[in-house]
Amino acid sequence: MKAITTDVQVRNLRPAAEDYRRTVGGNLYLLVKSNGSKLWRYDYKIETRKTLAIGAYPDISLADAMAARDAARDLVKQGIDPKDRRDQDRRIKAEAEAAESPFSADADAWLKTREGGAKKTYLRDELMVRYLKDGVEGIPGFGAVNTDQVAMSHILPLLKAFNHPTRRRLVSAARDVIAYAKVHGHFPQDRPSPFADIDINAGFAPHKSKKRAAIIQPDGFGDLIRQTDDFETIIPSMSARRRKLIRYALQLLVLTFVRPGTIETAEWAHFHFGKEGNLWVVPFAKLKMRTERAAKGHEDDFVVPLSRQAVALLRELRTVTGTSRYLFPGAKRTATAKKKASSGMIAEGSLNDALHLLGYKGKHCAHGVRSSASTMLNRERVNGRRRFEQALVEMQQDRLDASTRAIYDRDDRLPERIELMQFWADMVDTMRGAGAPKLRMAAAA
Repeated sequence: MKAITTDVQVRNLRPAAEDYRRTVGGNLYLLVKSNGSKLWRYDYKIETRKTLAIGAYPDISLADAMAARDAARDLVKQGIDPKDRRDQDRRIKAEAEAAESPFSADADAWLKTREGGAKKTYLRDELMVRYLKDGVEGIPGFGAVNTDQVAMSHILPLLKAFNHPTRRRLVSAARDVIAYAKVHGHFPQDRPSPFADIDINAGFAPHKSKKRAAIIQPDGFGDLIRQTDDFETIIPSMSARRRKLIRYALQLLVLTFVRPGTIETAEWAHFHFGKEGNLWVVPFAKLKMRTERAAKGHEDDFVVPLSRQAVALLRELRTVTGTSRYLFPGAKRTATAKKKASSGMIAEGSLNDALHLLGYKGKHCAHGVRSSASTMLNRERVNGRRRFEQALVEMQQDRLDASTRAIYDRDDRLPERIELMQFWADMVDTMRGAGAPKLRMAAAA
């Protein structure tokens, strides 16, 4: 069989049932794989017979392959193994690239990989990267340090400046940046991450979880509902549009008792209205507990049945923000030296801030609505027995424990949850009392 002499011959070679070779000359040949791959190989001998992989066609042309063969043959004549020389060249190149790769560049590149996920999570990652690179309140960051020179001592002053949750996020982000740098050759593969051995629990004072403030008595919760209804008239210290959006957001929070962040990031595309039912389907990517759920092999979206009152409220809200992506839109801007980035959603913490303005700081927080609903629903009895199973209430709050997980595995119990959510909305109307039946009037419209 004649040797290959032109690129046209290489291009025209077709795969066969089994791999085969076509010779070029001088121990260079083309290996044609049964899957269609065409690979350049060079056989040589230093002590034993060896084969150098030059590359694949068409990335490596015939001329390039012959040039690589000639260079390898010259090394063999000098007693130098071409494979060893190639590995050495790669190490030198990787070291040069690492020396030119500051931590800030790797951190920014890692952050790019986080785009497309939950907005709230991305903004937190963005904030952690900014702290790591630039520092905070007089404590320097280490963005200018080459990634392969970063040490635990660089992050410790930052960790001392923050509380436990932020420390945990900082360490997690720093570890991920180093892992990214390793993959891209900017950090030695054989060296452990400088942040691998940081034990936040051992190195700092233990985190003390604070019980979230929540009103769990109907009379007190009724007062809260009425103040929420009147938010626009009680609080004049913001624009009329913002007051209206905050009022709607607080009312929807009360009716659905989801996490405040779920309200703040809610999108119109996730609400479904129709004869089959009215549902808010929160995508898995937006769920706070998604990591824990994914670890157990469950990546389902979370369904919130909408009561008649919630549907009526949403129809009103749609006339205000229906052309926006988010139910509660806010400003959209990139981070500056003076201002944090904003994603176009209402600011994180807006609902808590609103409750503080109403005088509920230390008495009731936005997350506390979940405790209020859970406590009052679990108190409900019919003939001395629970009206709703405790596990059903937990399930509707997207809380994960062994018993709740078992229910998810069996079915989503949607009919029962629809009944639960309507019962709660009617309870809200009752607690509100006759003085301000705004949602009930809307529901009847």
